[in-house]
Amino acid sequence: MKRGALLLLLLGCSTGPSAQQPVIAASPPRDDGKSAQGGSGGAEHAAALEELKVAELGPAVDRQSSIKIMLPDAPHWMRVKFWGIPTLVGFRYGQGHHAIVGGDIRHVPDNSVSGACAKSFEGWAMPLIEAYDIDMHRDAPSAFSWKRQSTDDSPLIGDLETLTAKGATLIEREEYTVAYATYPAWKGACLIMGIAVPVRDNDMDRARAVRDRFVKEVLPTLEVLVDEEPQKRF
Repeated sequence: MKRGALLLLLLGCSTGPSAQQPVIAASPPRDDGKSAQGGSGGAEHAAALEELKVAELGPAVDRQSSIKIMLPDAPHWMRVKFWGIPTLVGFRYGQGHHAIVGGDIRHVPDNSVSGACAKSFEGWAMPLIEAYDIDMHRDAPSAFSWKRQSTDDSPLIGDLETLTAKGATLIEREEYTVAYATYPAWKGACLIMGIAVPVRDNDMDRARAVRDRFVKEVLPTLEVLVDEEPQKRF
C-alpha cells in the first residue's frame, strides 16, 4: 500500500462541486490479497462507497487480537501492511483501496493528560506530512467518551480529528476525506486509529458520508482486548 496514502490516513484542499450520480450499493470485487498501487474511480468506487454507507457492521481484529473494530461490510476488508511504515494494523476495502483503515501506537509519559495522545501523534506525523507536501483542511477537533471493555474503570476521553487532505507531489496527488481518533489505551501508550476515503471523480459527498459514519458509529466503539500494549508491528 502506498506510503503517501498511509500518511494521508494517519493525519489528514477543498474540492469543487460534487457530480454525484445515483448508484446502487455493492461490495467491491473479491480481493485476492496481492499488492495493489491503488484504484480508479467510476461506478465500482461509487458503489463501494454506497455500500460502506449502509452495510451492517461486523467485527475485525488485528493479527495479535489486541483490538476489535466494527467495520461496515466487514467480510470485504483485508488486513494489509503499509509500505515502509510498520504499524499495529491496516485494512483495505477492496483491492481498489476504496477505503483504508490503519492503526498504530505512540508513547507518552502520561496518557491521562488531556490532549497528550493527540499532541504526540501530531509531533510524529507533521514532519512526514510536510515532506510529502500534503495540503490539509482541518475541521474543529472534538472529543468522545470511551471505555476499555476489559476493565471496570470510569470512561476515558478520546480525541477525534476530521479533515480533507490532498497530496501535492507528482507521486501522490489523490485526495482523501480523513478521520482519526486517539485513545489512552495502555499505560504510557496511545492507540491511534484512522479512516481515509479516496475522493475520485470529484465525488466528495460520498467519501465524506463514509468518513462521517466512521466518526459516529465506528471509532467511538473501538474495543481494546488486552491489558498490555502489543509489541509487534507489521
